[in-house]
Amino acid sequence: MKNITLTLATAFGLTIGAAGGAFAQGVDFNSVDANNDGQVSFEELQALLPNMTPEDFDVLDASGTGSLSQAEFNVLLEAPAEPAPADPMAPAEPAPADPMAPADPMAPAP
Repeated sequence: MKNITLTLATAFGLTIGAAGGAFAQGVDFNSVDANNDGQVSFEELQALLPNMTPEDFDVLDASGTGSLSQAEFNVLLEAPAEPAPADPMAPAEPAPADPMAPADPMAPAP
């Protein structure tokens, strides 16, 4: 279950990173836990991440309690940010030269 949680968190990290990268810098567990009950509910997390679905939340809730503990929430904070998407209109970079290839592809190898 932990691997599934980490995989989903990575997916959220990508989404969060694309949203501005402020998630890990400006948000902590206590600021999301609006009612200060020591857990983050689906509604509390959805206020921060509006695209969060109940199914996504259920995967993050590794303990199955219906809310995120601080440890489960921290998985989101540790998720890597997404690199900038590639420009589909940019020319493709040429493949690096193979240092083991002969100078003339038709020449026999030594």
